[in-house]
Amino acid sequence: MPAKKDNAPKGKASTTKIVEDKTFGMKNKKGSTAKKQIAQIASSAASAKTPEQKRKDAEKAQREKEKAASEQAKRETAELFKPVQVQKVPFGVDPKTVLCQFFKLGNCEKGKRCKFSHDLAVERKGEKKNLYQDTREGEKEAEEEERKKDDMADWDEEKLRQVVTSKHGNPKTTTDKVCKFFIEAVENGKYGWFWQCPNGGDRCMYKHSLPPGFILKTKDQRAAEKALMDKSPLKTLTLEDFLESERHKLTGTLTPVTADSFATWKKQRLDKKQAEEEARMAKEATGRAMFEMGDWG
Repeated sequence: MPAKKDNAPKGKASTTKIVEDKTFGMKNKKGSTAKKQIAQIASSAASAKTPEQKRKDAEKAQREKEKAASEQAKRETAELFKPVQVQKVPFGVDPKTVLCQFFKLGNCEKGKRCKFSHDLAVERKGEKKNLYQDTREGEKEAEEEERKKDDMADWDEEKLRQVVTSKHGNPKTTTDKVCKFFIEAVENGKYGWFWQCPNGGDRCMYKHSLPPGFILKTKDQRAAEKALMDKSPLKTLTLEDFLESERHKLTGTLTPVTADSFATWKKQRLDKKQAEEEARMAKEATGRAMFEMGDWG
């Protein structure tokens, strides 16, 4: 019977096999010298590589070295041309209410020690609402554009019923008058992003904006005016005293007002007013109006 052939591929012996061959018989020896020799043989066998492997490792090390040198050069260039991180804030303003400009760019070096805010929403929080612009006007324009695009020809029965019940086409009445609740909120410093008008909120018919060129008085100015009025003699002045003081300011040829002269003036005034009304009615009179009034006979 022929001997069995070894089907395993013939190749280079493994590192473990080499170490076992070279350290054969040394493991049973006692002493540190034998152990050192075994460790030395194992390390030398592990480091034994082919010329191709050594060439690849050398190229890899060279690439890593060049990459590290390039990154170091970039860091040095950025450090050299980096602007000095200086951000000023007006006197009396809390720096924590101002967004750090360097954090916004992503290169604040101070981190938690920075006296400025690192909250990106702080600008939105500190932004004040414009007192001279009604924020509802933009929404009204958008609704008006949408209403223009909506064609009646495309309506179905349900849509037509909704329009009739909601009085579509008859928008709410608006006016140029300024809402008194808005003025009160502005004067008391309560107007802001979360303020709601007590007169129906966004459905208020009055404007929620100050007229162009209107200068709002501060709380200190209003307090000063009130204190000045409290000390003024006009506060305790009666109507009779005020009229008497104004009468003394008149100059020139004057006619004293008596009961008879006042009655004469009043009668002349009423007669003049009646004549003007009759002239107006005669000018605007038509045949139908004269017939209904009975002046045609």
